[in-house]
Amino acid sequence: MSLRLRKCVLSPAIALIWALATPGVHSQELTPSFAGVSAFADDFDVAASPMIETHDPAFFALRETTVPRFRQSFYQGAELLGGYLHDTGDAAGGLDITFEEVRAGFAVPLGSLENILVLRPYFRADHLNGPQTVDLPGTLYNTGVTFFNRKQWSTMVSTTLVITPSIRSDFTTDENALRLFGLGLVNWQCRPDLSFSFGAVYLDRVDLPLLPAAGATWTPTPWWKIDAMLPRPRIARRLSKDGGNSESWAYLGGTLGGNTWAVTRDNGTPDELTLSDVRLFVGYEWVQAGNRGFFIESGCALNRSIEFESSDMEIDLDDALFVEASIKF
Repeated sequence: MSLRLRKCVLSPAIALIWALATPGVHSQELTPSFAGVSAFADDFDVAASPMIETHDPAFFALRETTVPRFRQSFYQGAELLGGYLHDTGDAAGGLDITFEEVRAGFAVPLGSLENILVLRPYFRADHLNGPQTVDLPGTLYNTGVTFFNRKQWSTMVSTTLVITPSIRSDFTTDENALRLFGLGLVNWQCRPDLSFSFGAVYLDRVDLPLLPAAGATWTPTPWWKIDAMLPRPRIARRLSKDGGNSESWAYLGGTLGGNTWAVTRDNGTPDELTLSDVRLFVGYEWVQAGNRGFFIESGCALNRSIEFESSDMEIDLDDALFVEASIKF
C-alpha cells in the first residue's frame, strides 16, 4: 500500500479493520508500547503519519507492539559469543586476542512475575598472542554467575541490580582470583519517551575499581533509541520490524574494554594482570521474541595497555581492530 494512498484514503478506523482482517501480517496482541521499539507502518515499508499517531490512540496502539525479550519459562535460553582483536602495530611486540564465551539464562519469580531474578552462568576464555617481551599467559579465564533483578516500585520508579561473583585467572593460582562485579541503578521514568538512571558500577579491576553509572535513555521516535548511559553509551536506529515477532537495529557506541585477572609470572610469583582499552564500535542486532536472535559488531580499540600489579610499569600498545558476534537460541 503506497504512502499516498494511506494518507489520502486510509483513516484510522479503516487501518484497524485492515489489521484485523490480515492475521498473517498482524496476528500479535495489539497493545501499546511506550518504549518506542515497534511500528505498524514498517510492515508496509511506508512512513507513519505523525498526525494520525498523535491524535488517534487506537492507531497508536495498533502500530506499537513490543517484542518480548523473556520467555514464559524457567529456562531463558543460551548464547554463544566469539571475537577477534587484531593489533595494528608492533609496540611492545604487539598483542592479538581471540575469545569465546558461552552463557545460559534462568528466571525465578520472587513472589510475582513482576519481580524476577535472572541467573546467567557463563564461561569465557581469552587467548593471547604476544608480545614475547612480556611473560603473559597463553589463556585467561573468566567464569561465574550473573544475578540480575529489576523491580518496579511504581509507575515511574524502578531499580536495577546486577551482581556477578566470578573467578578471573589463568587457572594457575587462586590468589586474588575471586572477583565481584556489581551494578546498582535507580531508574526514573519521567515521561513515556524519557528515563533517567543513577547509580554506580563496581568493576573490581585494579585500574578501575568503581565508576559512576548515570545517564538517560531517550526514544524520540519508534525508530531511534539513544542510551546516553555511562560507561556504555549507544545510539540505535531501527531498520525493520515484524510486529511483536522480531526487529532489527543498527547502532554505534563506545565502552571500556579489558579486565583484571590473577596470574602466575614466569618466576612463579602470583600477580594481577590488567588489560585495558577504550572501544568505539558499530553493530547490527536482530532481536526475536523469546530472547533469541544475534548481533555482530566491529570497531577499534584505543589507548591499549598492559599492567602488572607488582610493577609500576605500564606497557602501551598500538591501536587495534576487533570484531565480535553472538547468537541466542
